[in-house]
Amino acid sequence: MSFRESKTTDILFDLLKLFLFFFDKFFPKDDKILLFPLKDKKDYKDNLRFCYDLTVDYSEFNCILLCYSKESFADKKFISFYSFRGILYWLRARFFFIHHGTDDIPYFDSIDFRRRKVINLWHGIPLKGIGFKDFKANKSKLKKEFKLYTGVICSSKLDQLAMQASFGLPNEKIWITGLPRNDSLIQEADSLPNDLLKQSEWIQEKVGDKKMVLYMPTWRKTSSNDIFSKDESTKLNQSLKDNNAVLVVKNHPNTKPFNFRELDAIDISNSPCNEVSVLLRNADILVTDYSSVWVDYLLLDRPIVSYCYDFDAYRKDPGFIYDYENIFPEKLNLTFDAFLLNLEKSLEKSIISDKQNRLKQLFHENPDGKNSERIYAKLVGN
Repeated sequence: MSFRESKTTDILFDLLKLFLFFFDKFFPKDDKILLFPLKDKKDYKDNLRFCYDLTVDYSEFNCILLCYSKESFADKKFISFYSFRGILYWLRARFFFIHHGTDDIPYFDSIDFRRRKVINLWHGIPLKGIGFKDFKANKSKLKKEFKLYTGVICSSKLDQLAMQASFGLPNEKIWITGLPRNDSLIQEADSLPNDLLKQSEWIQEKVGDKKMVLYMPTWRKTSSNDIFSKDESTKLNQSLKDNNAVLVVKNHPNTKPFNFRELDAIDISNSPCNEVSVLLRNADILVTDYSSVWVDYLLLDRPIVSYCYDFDAYRKDPGFIYDYENIFPEKLNLTFDAFLLNLEKSLEKSIISDKQNRLKQLFHENPDGKNSERIYAKLVGN
């Protein structure tokens, strides 16, 4: 694109922004239009995807997947924001569903939020410092952002307290509905959407008849991609081989690519299998550190093993909402030797502790597969 073309595009975008800002104040809003904005079709996953999948079945709602480009993905059609229909839906929708912040919405700074209802589905159960609990965050900026929310979902009364502290919102705006993505964890496999069945078949083909050890480390502000040394990789390879198991690695999208060295593992970080719930369903053991993925995995009653090699540093920045050593299902493994020992124990015999069962009850108030339905009930009530 030439400099002149770039300038012309910028001018057109600025004119569109002014148009939206002006007309949004006067355009009538429709309570039956639910807008699910996505920056990319690959964002069609997690809580936003499963919430959409349910509410689209309710005839009284018109559910719209709004994307920056018109594409098809997972048998769903996206409407381009830059199309006439996309702009019209943007102007008319009463409800916006987001899973990070209001910048998920195209031209969010042109919106009159006094006439909108914004539901933040978030993307996990917070364990580490987020929002107001992140001591390095811009608190004044967060306050302006969070006050725009009509509701933020959570999974239990315990989670509600953490979300309230993180978002600075009253209880009535923290909805105990459960996470929509967790509905798919406990439903029958044959009731999953076709694209998720294909993802499940893909990972099963990769793993074969071996036990699947899923390693999902969390993001780090400053991180090394060197997790295991050459000697540690050799020991882990032998242990997995002895127990007829395979290590499957799903790295966090915002961290450096994993350095496998001599480690025999299947890296699915950029694979067709992008829905975490599919991975969790297929995993026999979960290995993680400070990611809240283990809270979701509690629903499956399977072993959870930690590998927290940088615990002291992570405790300082970004820090935790809970006393992490006490909230984790098992004793934290701070060294490779401790991690390997407890991984081998879990591979030899799958035992779920009483503590893990108690944590499941604390974090999941309604493990009934109806989390999306409770969000729908909230919409009707609001």
